[in-house]
Parts: sequence; C-alpha cells; structure tokens
Amino acid sequence: MKKLLSLGGLALVLVLFLVANILFNALFTSTRFDLTENKLYTLSPGAKGVLQKLNDPVKLKFYFSRKLLSESDAAPLIGYGDRVRELLEEFVASSSGKLSLEVFDPEPFSEEEDRAVGFGLQGAPISASGEKIYFGLAATGTTDKEETIPFFDQRKEESLEYDVTKLVYNLSNPKKKVVGLITKLPLEGDMMARMRNPRAAPEEWAILEQIRSQFELRTLNDGVETIEPEIDVLLLVHPQQLAQETLYAVDQYVLGGGKALVFVDPHCEAQQVPSDPNNQLQAMMADKSSSLGAVFDAWGLELKADDIAADRDNALRLQDPNGGGQVDYLQYLGFGKDKGSLSTTDFTTSQLGLLRLGTAGILSKKDGASTEVTPLIETSKNSQRIAKSQVQFGPNPTGLLQSFKSGDEKLMLAARITGGAKSAFPNGSPKPNDGAAPESSAASLKESKGPINVIVVADADMLENRFWVNVQNFLGQKIMIKSADNGDFLLNALDNLSGSNDLISLRSRGKYQRPFDRVAEIRKEAETRLRQREQELEAKLSDAEKKINELQRGKEGSQELVVSEDVLNEIKKFREEQVKTRQDLRKVKFDLLKDVKGLGTSVTLLNLLAVPGIVLLFSIAFLGRKKNQR
Repeated sequence: MKKLLSLGGLALVLVLFLVANILFNALFTSTRFDLTENKLYTLSPGAKGVLQKLNDPVKLKFYFSRKLLSESDAAPLIGYGDRVRELLEEFVASSSGKLSLEVFDPEPFSEEEDRAVGFGLQGAPISASGEKIYFGLAATGTTDKEETIPFFDQRKEESLEYDVTKLVYNLSNPKKKVVGLITKLPLEGDMMARMRNPRAAPEEWAILEQIRSQFELRTLNDGVETIEPEIDVLLLVHPQQLAQETLYAVDQYVLGGGKALVFVDPHCEAQQVPSDPNNQLQAMMADKSSSLGAVFDAWGLELKADDIAADRDNALRLQDPNGGGQVDYLQYLGFGKDKGSLSTTDFTTSQLGLLRLGTAGILSKKDGASTEVTPLIETSKNSQRIAKSQVQFGPNPTGLLQSFKSGDEKLMLAARITGGAKSAFPNGSPKPNDGAAPESSAASLKESKGPINVIVVADADMLENRFWVNVQNFLGQKIMIKSADNGDFLLNALDNLSGSNDLISLRSRGKYQRPFDRVAEIRKEAETRLRQREQELEAKLSDAEKKINELQRGKEGSQELVVSEDVLNEIKKFREEQVKTRQDLRKVKFDLLKDVKGLGTSVTLLNLLAVPGIVLLFSIAFLGRKKNQR
C-alpha cells in the first residue's frame, strides 16, 4: 500500500510539474533571467534612453517565414528568429506605448511577401521552386521615412540590439549630424587601381559605411581655407603634410568651438606609395608619417615622430612571415578593457571589448601646456619604444622579441584634449601661395572661445578593414562581421563629440573573443625559455664558425687545413651540446602542450561535473533534512 502511495505521489508531482511548466510558458513568455557576465540579453540603458526620447509613434513590422523554415532543416534559424522576436517585444514593453509590433509569416507568392519586398527586405531561396524565406524588419513613423533591416544574419547576433536601436534612432532623428572628412588615405577606394582598369569599382573602406549609417559625410579637400560652422565634427585621418591654409582652418575651427577627431600615424602601413621599377627601395623609404605640427603644439600635445609603441603583454599573435608557426607581433597590439589599457571613465572607450592597432605612435603632453590631456588608450607597463626603422622595411617579429627590453612605463596611444588653448597662428592666416596679401590678424582667433574638445589617436591603420572587420556578400548585400571594436570606437567618438551618447553603450555589449589568460601566460613563459635556448644555440654556432674561419684564414696557398685534435674535440663537444639543446627545445614545446592540455582537461571536467555535483549536494542535504524531521 505504501509503495502504491509513493508511486501515486511521484505521478502527482510529475503532473503538477508539467502543468506548472505549461502555465509558466503561457503566462511568462517574455520573462527571462540574464545570468551572462556582460548582460547580453538585458536591454541596455542606451536603448532605453533612445526609447524614452521618442516623440512620435513607430510601427515595427517583423517578417519571419516560420512555417517554411519549420518544414526545412533550419532549426537554428528558428531559434534565432524567436530571440529576435523576444527582443522586439522587450523594446515595445520599454517604449511607454511609443512602439508597436506586428509579426508576419509571409506565404510564398502572397500579398504579405509583396509588402516585404516593397519594404526592401531580402528573400533567401529555400527551394528549387522559387520559394523564399524572409527574416527582416521594417519600421515606419509618422513621416514617409522608412528604415529596414533587410535580413537578420545570425553571425551578427551580438550586435542585434544595436542594429534595432539604431533603426529606431534614425527614424526618430531624421536630421543627421554632419562630419567633415579630410584624409590622405584611399578610404573611398583604390583610385590608382581605377586608373589602371576603368571598369574596376574602387572598394571603399568599411569604416565609411559605418559613418554614413549615422552621419552625413562630407569630404573636404586639402587646401580648404575655412571649415564651415555646419560641420558638427571634423574628422582627420592621416593628415599628411596638409597645406598651411588647411592647418589654419583646423586651428580656427577648433578655437571657435568646433570638435575634432584626429588619427595621425608615425608609420601608416595603409598609405599607398607608387612603386618605381628602377628603384625598389623608394616605396620602402617613403615617408608615411602624419602630424598636425604646430597645431598639436598649440593644443599641448606631442607626437614622437620616430617612435613606435611595442607592448609584450598586448601583442597580437600572428603568423610568422619567416615560417615556424605563430608568433607575437610586438608592433601590432590588441587592447581589452579587462587589461586596464582602455579608459573606463570616457564614453568613447568605457564599453569597448577589444581594439586592435598597428605600428601606433606615442603621444605625450608638452611641458607647460595649458590644456588637459587625458589618456584613452595606453599600453601596459611591459612596453618599449622602438625606432620606426625597425618596422619600416617589413615585419620582423622574431627580431623584435629577441631585442625587447621593457621600459616599465605606460605609453599613451590616444588621448582627449580639453581646456583653453591658444592659436598656432598668432599672426593670423599664413600667406597664400599665390602671393596675395594674408588675412588680417585681427580677424583671426588668438585663443579658444571656451574649452576645446579634441580626440587624437596615434594610429590610422586601425581603421583599415584587416584590423577589425571581415566584409562578406550575403544575398547581394554587404555583411560586416566584426572581429574588434575599432569601428565602434570611431562612431563612439563622433557621437560623443557631436553631443549624443545614446548609442555608445550598445555597440560592444559582449566580447568577440574570450581569451584564455592562463593559457596565454603558460605560452609566453614557455616561449621565453625557448627563445633563451635559441639565443644560446645561436651564440655557440657563431663561436664555432668564428674559430673555423680563423683556421681557414691561417692556411697559405694550397696548404691543406690541418685541424688539431683539440679543435676536433671542441667541435665534438659543440655538436653534443647542440643535440642536447635541441632535446631541451623539444622538451619545452612538449611541456607547453602538456600544460595547456592539462588546463583544458581540468576546465572540461569542471564544466561537466560542477553543476551535477552542486545539485547532488543540495539533494543530499535536502533528503538529510527531511529524514531528521521525520
């Protein structure tokens, strides 16, 4: 009888559990607990800020071909579609009634499909009969303006909240801020390739598309004598040898209250230099540096013209051009907020996860400067100033590693300059090249009207695609898959300088890479031992070659080289030491792999056993308590 009652009780508990589960799913479909480290599934303050500033209602139309997908083998996409819908529902719930959501499951060749196409959504073929699936979002406001996400690519899931928020933001802020661009880099594409092949369309940098998605972009030519007041932010990218009139225009624009974002570089690898078949060294020896010269001096900032920052702790691990696998490139750097290199108090960097820089320069505050220079990006203390000539003729990562000596100081790579500043042109506009009389000095500003606000970065290469984004073609549209937050940093800076911080907290909510710090430490420790043994071996080889060369120089005419028994014994000892050293090198590599594999095994076991172990301990404690109560 007791056994039947026990079985009946278990059955009743099971039924109650199923009923409770069904009721919970029906009543609390949007209730979630976000236990991720970076709160990836919680609506951020930036998104809520955009929603709170909505003046007019916005209609969201979500098109998702669930029925067609359920009939095919596309379960992951169905799950992603559910997450997108849940996020949209959370947007609606946080909008105080300003957002509304309609969900459509368009049938093939139906009116709903026609409306989706009319909004500009992209259909992906799913069968040979021409059926297409739709997975996009269209938004409309009180005006005729529309904003769309043509297709939700699952590879961009971590930027989902930002994409939706940007869509709503653009719809509610139809007038874009204006960014004026001055650059000596081929951001708009390789025009030299276009000249060689007129049919070839120049491939512009992805960063320009990022800027145009948020701002109105106007390109200004070198030689411009005035920066119009309607330019909200002036963007200078590798401003190499700008005309004096342009430097004066920049100086007066900033003193008059204009905001500027400047990317300079002591050695810009992205700069294109025409090659001379008769002089192959010309391109290598070409000057690829940029600076604002006297304008920097007036802002209280100094850029070391011949110094490159090398950082042992933040070096990027890349393929060795000389073979031998991967190696740390000290001149290519990756900075994460968890390493203390990015400012946590400045809007532009506080939310970033990873920045990549290449052959970056070093900034410092000039003595006696009246401005405040606040670091935004710094190296670790395990850094060194290296001469530009060490990277000018191509990468030599092994050589840099062998000669590395820590300077035990943090090097500033990017900074915000604020406070009062004086003009770099106290005598007024420089005399034009045509010989005309210069502008009266009385008409020019001698000092800033108020505190200036400028951000300077000592690296322009970081904006090149290879450092932060992989551009792919998907259904006829370009998909940008980010590997770092370089583009987000630039947009954050433009947003902040133009007076808006709403979208900053959304651009990098999660990390793209979760580095195994302990594995990195094990690898670096082993590589240090390996490099020391390699240097010892090279020294022994050099000594042996030197002695043999001395013996060869000692022979006369056709006299045969006679090697004494002592020399033979010495060479024999060297060869034995060489074999022993190679065995030590193999042991170091084996120990490296053994330590890494052992750590991986420990982590795997912890992941597999931790949760079941905790549940088992709670169960034992619960049963013991029940037994004591009885």
